[in-house]
Amino acid sequence: MAEPEINPTLARRELAVYFRRCREQHGLSLDDLAALLGVKQSQASRLDSGVRGLTVEDVRRLSDRYGLGEGERGRLLELAARARRRAWWQQIDLPDSYRTLIGLEQAAESISEYCGGVVPGLLQTKAYAVAAVESSGIGRTSSRAEQAVAVRMRRQKILSRADPPELSVVVDEAVLARGAGGVQVMRDQLRHLLDLAQRPRTSIQVLGFEAGLYPVGAAQFMILDLGSRLPAVYFSEDQLSSQVSSEDADLAQARQVWQRLRATALSPVRSAERISTYVERLAS
Repeated sequence: MAEPEINPTLARRELAVYFRRCREQHGLSLDDLAALLGVKQSQASRLDSGVRGLTVEDVRRLSDRYGLGEGERGRLLELAARARRRAWWQQIDLPDSYRTLIGLEQAAESISEYCGGVVPGLLQTKAYAVAAVESSGIGRTSSRAEQAVAVRMRRQKILSRADPPELSVVVDEAVLARGAGGVQVMRDQLRHLLDLAQRPRTSIQVLGFEAGLYPVGAAQFMILDLGSRLPAVYFSEDQLSSQVSSEDADLAQARQVWQRLRATALSPVRSAERISTYVERLAS
């Protein structure tokens, strides 16, 4: 049996969550953490949240400060070593937030995603991905465009695993109506959505035009549940910025919006019928 692919993103996040709890239990501030590790307060904040990874030496210092036993210290040092390795998504020139998203996708038990203007990357055909990359301005050179498409296709491998994450998606009907790459590309993409919707752990819902206006706050957002050991993560993105957060307030608001979207959208069965209507229009 092949070894599972390393996930430095998950190891880094697990370390950050563990030591953040230790810090809070011992009543230490971020200034205290900065002094202990010999870094600036801004860097301590990034280490505390998992934006940056703790070094092996950082873990030793923190283990000493919190009086951890040898067994626990050894486990954490192994995590620190794992967090310093480089997975495939860290060997490519990508924005840090995108690298974090990919790492979290690899580890997620469930993914909830809303998209208002484009088919979600995990559900795109290759031809649709090419059209999406070209329209977004990512592919200013052919090599960068090919890389962006290749990364998107590789991300999708999580859906073909023996234990794929539970995937629930809501897309605006505008995504179906807006062409991308020509009639054939769009027709194949919509048929692909219908095929994916038949998978047992995948749900696709369409937010129909009849729903009228609805507040979301982001062109795209995801909620990634990582199991009982780690807090869930909220990821949002628009044309100008992206956000990655595990803060309780951000997650609570995102889950509230998500539930409203699911309740407002067509049921999975009616959504498949709506998608089929667009396939028929393109066929004629």
